[in-house]
Amino acid sequence: MVTAITSDTKIWNESEVIIGIISELMTSDTNQIIIDLNSEGPCCDSSGVDKLLDSISEKFNVDKKRFEIVTANQLPSSKYKEKRSVNCILHGALCMCKSYTPSDSNLKNIFGIFIGRSNWQRLGLASYIWKNYNDISDITFHYDYMSDFHVSNVGIEDLIHHHYQDFDTVYEFLKVLPLTRDEVVYPILWEDNAYDLGNSYREIFCEIICETYFSGKTFFVTEKTYRCILNKRPFMIQGPKYFLKNLRKLGFRTFGKWWCEGDDLDESDARYYTLKQGIDWVASQSDDTIAQWYEEMQPILNHNFEVLKNLTNNKIINTEFYYE
Repeated sequence: MVTAITSDTKIWNESEVIIGIISELMTSDTNQIIIDLNSEGPCCDSSGVDKLLDSISEKFNVDKKRFEIVTANQLPSSKYKEKRSVNCILHGALCMCKSYTPSDSNLKNIFGIFIGRSNWQRLGLASYIWKNYNDISDITFHYDYMSDFHVSNVGIEDLIHHHYQDFDTVYEFLKVLPLTRDEVVYPILWEDNAYDLGNSYREIFCEIICETYFSGKTFFVTEKTYRCILNKRPFMIQGPKYFLKNLRKLGFRTFGKWWCEGDDLDESDARYYTLKQGIDWVASQSDDTIAQWYEEMQPILNHNFEVLKNLTNNKIINTEFYYE
């Protein structure tokens, strides 16, 4: 088995993957070569997995049928054989549901945005909220200037590629990072603290969620979404096309009654800018309107909590999700 670690558009350990596959070809007694995506769910096309396997197959004259990809992406995204799994994140969320009681609300902020690893969309959205709505937002953004990984993957080059305009704000935002709080340890996905953000949730109206993947054909729900549902908060999600539609396939309800969700737009840029428009729309509402919305949303928030509590691996694996 060879493990590939991916982002939306690249394989981080590509050299290791190539060496691992060649080693398997030379030494393995089995015909099958398994590519494990490390319990993640990228689109194999946009992340470069298919392209890499095509190249290896051509250069080393390997039958493409020998490759099998183990992925937590619940949509077909590869020309190669795929075996689907469910990330252990769900198990952590279900364990929390059994004993977790969301704190009573004391709304002080409209938005919460909680970022671990940067990418261009997370950097763009967080800096935009920091500039325009910092007084009504709770922002965390873990960025380590001493980490080569953080510095090299902050997302500046991708912002340029996607025609982002306000670089002055991005640079000023980077100067104040990291934004953390003492009582919160950066979450380990399968431990309880992945769902612990101190008092943050009880004080925010809505969370801006930047899911792990936002490009290509993928549906892969992480602790970022489960955590918000667990804490009974409405959400606006930056994710891949049809992410919200596929959440609804699992039984969850979303918030298109109150703002434009735009997850059916083809391009990630279009979904990104639609989300920003939604943020502006929500921020323009009066305190009384936000309080009224929050009261109206209670049946949905309680419903989503119950759906999460009863969600199973089999339900995810056996659901026929939407894609084009």
